[in-house]
Amino acid sequence: MNLDTAPPTPVRPLEALRALLALRRNPQDTRQVFLLTEALKGRSPFELLARFRSDSQGRERLAERRSLLPTLARTDWLASLPEGTLGRVYHDFLAEEQLSAQGLVDVAMSAGNVQGDDGSDRFFIGCRLRDMHDLFHVLSGYGRDELGEVCVLAFSYPHQYTRSFAAIAFFGAFNRARELGDRRALRAVWQAYRHGRAAAWLPVQPLESLLTESLQDLRRRLGIAPPTEYFDVTDRARARGLRIPQPPGRTL
Repeated sequence: MNLDTAPPTPVRPLEALRALLALRRNPQDTRQVFLLTEALKGRSPFELLARFRSDSQGRERLAERRSLLPTLARTDWLASLPEGTLGRVYHDFLAEEQLSAQGLVDVAMSAGNVQGDDGSDRFFIGCRLRDMHDLFHVLSGYGRDELGEVCVLAFSYPHQYTRSFAAIAFFGAFNRARELGDRRALRAVWQAYRHGRAAAWLPVQPLESLLTESLQDLRRRLGIAPPTEYFDVTDRARARGLRIPQPPGRTL
């Protein structure tokens, strides 16, 4: 029995609550996101699998079985790409934030969320979604500040069906609004969800071949609107002296 034929795991609300509380104490604790995802997933991975199999591009990705991680780990090649391309902005974003493509794998392993490749479609899809998280940051335009992380999860939810993303986005929106003293943070998170829902379905895009393309052209082609509400909130926060890094590929 592999992941495609295994029965759904039951939702574990107490584990989910512990992970949410831990994230509230430390929003940068990525390990808790993986723990929360496992606790809440239920049938959602099977819904995502069905969507992949019913989508023409999704079937192409499943047939190729191409891992995204080796391409994203080619840091020298990414650094050599022209400025403004998806791959170059992704490289510069990771360098600025002192991240790596392998880092998400390591965090998942620390949460006990990595298993061997059983040849299932679900295993392939799970790895692809994990590896493209920082590409979601770059494509959507949200930074790694705490509001940016909440917004990128709200943006990602319509693409991934990951219930933990919806939970973190909902509670995180109110926390960020309170901490920043700016209720427009709620609007920023809601806009992120709407932009994610309106965009082309990103997990099935041939991302490996899109890294050499202009980020701005890709955003237009994929229907990704600029996160204006997020920009407004973070600009006001910077004006008050808060240290919030510029998001990747900002043009406004």
